[in-house]
Amino acid sequence: MISIQEPEDIITIAIHNILSSRIDDKDFYKHVHDWNKKVVLEIRPFYPVTIIFEGDDIQFSVGEIKDADITLRLELQTMLDIAYGREDPLLATQKGIMEMEGLGDDSSNLVRFYNIFLASMQKVANNPNLNYFELDKKTK
Repeated sequence: MISIQEPEDIITIAIHNILSSRIDDKDFYKHVHDWNKKVVLEIRPFYPVTIIFEGDDIQFSVGEIKDADITLRLELQTMLDIAYGREDPLLATQKGIMEMEGLGDDSSNLVRFYNIFLASMQKVANNPNLNYFELDKKTK
């Protein structure tokens, strides 16, 4: 069972809700389980957040840590364009509007990253009435 730390700020609330929308998905579990990576996500103009995957736990740390395995930097509009299918993530990287560091030549990291982050964003964007952003889903 995946455990996601309760968020404490606006960015981690958004990330928490995106990831939580798939918490019962077996495919999602397969990608998160034992990934053991530290991912820095910097959505400009906001501040960076580090997402720490350890075992079945996902935790957040506000700010960029020095020993991150993967770093992703992009503008908020680029993130929304990717989520809504208006921009391809690979082309965004080639255009320089999305910067990714640390994925290297290990294709399994790229697959896991895509299936954890990008697929989750796209799922929420595809059904915003079901997967909209809120902290307490009991108030729906």
